Amino acid sequence: MKRYIPWHICFLLVLLALSLQGCLGIGGNTSNQNFKSVNTGNGKTLQVNTSNEALFKGKLYFTQGHVLLAMDGSRNVRALTSSKEFVSDPSVSPDGRTLAFIVRYKYSSDLVSMPVDGTHWTILKNGSGQYIANPPYPAPKSTHKWFFQPSWEDNTHLLFLSDLEKSTVNPGVDSQLLDLQVFSTSKNNPNDVQEVAYAAYGDGGDRDPSYRPQHKYQVVFTRYSYDSSQTQQVIQIFLIDANGIVNHPNAGFRPGVGVYDPAVALTPPTTSVQNLMPAFSPDGNQLAYIRRIDASHMGLYVMPVPDNITAFPITSTEQKKALQPYAKSSLIVEGQYVGQPVWSPDGKQIAYVSFDNNEFNIWLANVQVDAKTGAYSLKGNPVLLTSGGVDAESRPAWTN
Repeated sequence: MKRYIPWHICFLLVLLALSLQGCLGIGGNTSNQNFKSVNTGNGKTLQVNTSNEALFKGKLYFTQGHVLLAMDGSRNVRALTSSKEFVSDPSVSPDGRTLAFIVRYKYSSDLVSMPVDGTHWTILKNGSGQYIANPPYPAPKSTHKWFFQPSWEDNTHLLFLSDLEKSTVNPGVDSQLLDLQVFSTSKNNPNDVQEVAYAAYGDGGDRDPSYRPQHKYQVVFTRYSYDSSQTQQVIQIFLIDANGIVNHPNAGFRPGVGVYDPAVALTPPTTSVQNLMPAFSPDGNQLAYIRRIDASHMGLYVMPVPDNITAFPITSTEQKKALQPYAKSSLIVEGQYVGQPVWSPDGKQIAYVSFDNNEFNIWLANVQVDAKTGAYSLKGNPVLLTSGGVDAESRPAWTN
């Protein structure tokens, strides 16, 4: 005979677990005895862990109060922008010399680049526009544009998200395609824009684009869409040839309702969990990502990535091959809200953002790999790097 725990006892146990998680953090110690206060110049308080447990190599770029900050391995922090701007989504070029980020306004945003020393930035894509009457509809059309999440391929070319084709694309319904799609451009010729990945209509489009290191022209991204019933959300991670759309102009690729492009799924099309925020390891062979397990649990996972799966047309065998590594995913960290993973340049640490003590902060996870199985696991406990809150919607960038 099975025994069931009364529902109210289960509820109390869940509350207790969440309370302990909020008090203790995720596997780490949130005591402030090893933290120093730093002056960021943005009117906010930021404390940085100075203990040996929080050591890292290179530089981390992140935002707090939408001011862009740079932190080095000695835990020195300096502001690269002022509180007058609304900055997000920093990305640093492979040579560590140039930053790309987003400056947001009320109705639009700009994609900009700037030397890492914080001197004057250059606007690569300007999102300003106007509202145009659209009779007989009461709502006007907007020529304002949104840009988000730049990511460098090399020291010149970069990816970004945008709705810049909303006035020219037919999404398959009587409406504009407002969902974000993946594009690429060059900082030397930013008006030359190329389509990289299309968006499904109506669920927000694509997110988290980045190039696969040491695997030329391969791009990973998250796609938000609906299932066949158009009622359940499906969030998957895809890999695509960056030139797949432009190299096959007669393939019938299209965005919108029934989106079709040469992307191949790395995670299954399930409605029970969501997989998002992919981040490649420095060698491009491992993928850190976030899995939304249920309404109150998210996990940071690492899985291997197969090669030779982005050719078009893709065969059913290649599609199955692309999904097989998902079953080998290793859970690194779990918490109520975990996101925005980024690898250290040496592949030995993963920084991520987690919600603890009523604020989001950056944590460090040391990772190790099993020599026999190749599986990744957490080494020791996660370490709280910052206290005082950071912007959770903006992924940190990490470079040498």
